[in-house]
Amino acid sequence: MKITLVAFTKKGANICLKLTNCLREKGHQTTGFSKCNCHDLNLLENNLYDFTKKAFETSSAIVFVGAIGIAVRAIAPFIISKAQDPAVIVVDELGEHVIPILSGHLGGANELAIDLAELLEGKAVITTATDINNVFSVDIWAKKHDLHIDNIENIKHISSAILNGQKMGFYCDFPVDGGLPIFLTNENADAGIYIYNSTGSKRNTLPFQNTLFMRPRQFIVGIGCRKGTEKGILEEVFLETLSKLSILPCLVKSVATIDIKKEENAITYLCEKYRYELKVYNSEELSKVKGDFTASEFVRSVTGVDNVCERAAYLASDAGEFVLRKTVERGITIAVAVKSWRCSF
Repeated sequence: MKITLVAFTKKGANICLKLTNCLREKGHQTTGFSKCNCHDLNLLENNLYDFTKKAFETSSAIVFVGAIGIAVRAIAPFIISKAQDPAVIVVDELGEHVIPILSGHLGGANELAIDLAELLEGKAVITTATDINNVFSVDIWAKKHDLHIDNIENIKHISSAILNGQKMGFYCDFPVDGGLPIFLTNENADAGIYIYNSTGSKRNTLPFQNTLFMRPRQFIVGIGCRKGTEKGILEEVFLETLSKLSILPCLVKSVATIDIKKEENAITYLCEKYRYELKVYNSEELSKVKGDFTASEFVRSVTGVDNVCERAAYLASDAGEFVLRKTVERGITIAVAVKSWRCSF
């Protein structure tokens, strides 16, 4: 997770530095800022508006160490929806209280707040109704199982039904492992979930009065490109390729490539903009993948493996089926594989 942290006082800077280092040790990509000079933290030189705008565009989570009021005023102009907004958390400058204030479920703010509280030996202050009542949260479940929610506004109907002790309807085009929990039913219900296969059935069925439609994020895009490829060109080719396959960008789970491209500006920009996971493999890992791939001696001479995009997509999709073999467009190679998906509770 890419996390941006910021503090406004000397005490807050100490907390910010501790969290920045601890989260980095846990494998997160962290950048810490402070309004005052603090060793190993970046100086917050821009105004808070510009800082927050950039953080919203590039980060998965933003942690404000300071007053809630500062954070609320800072993020207010940039809030779009719970499906797009990053997680936002406020930590008081003594590190006693950790409060998620935006994207608690889909953005992962609640979960991250609990982790931060443990690091600080403080208390996570969670206010989400499904969490404090310890009942099923459909958006947390959707995120955990890589599901894209089409009509996020209908989450309220599902949560309301569960909080009121009502059964929730459930239809699914995919195999369901282990049966349904007691709060779900295949029979009539006022509110329910329909998980449909975007490559098969269409969303013209309305099984419940208030239906929450979901689709698995199953697609893996393998990419290879020349060094210095312009980010705008890569994005155009990427979107054009998906459009030809009738795949929405929101249904892509990750982008896969070779490790020598992990810092390629065009690829990192694409992943940051669309919030894709970037999966990278070295030439040895790619070469060991068994299968029939489109070989290129030129690619081998540059990367050490005969094919990057197909092998990377196949590996990242856990040997999924190709929906597109290697194609070349403006010096960019792309392959798309679909990862199998099953439903479980």
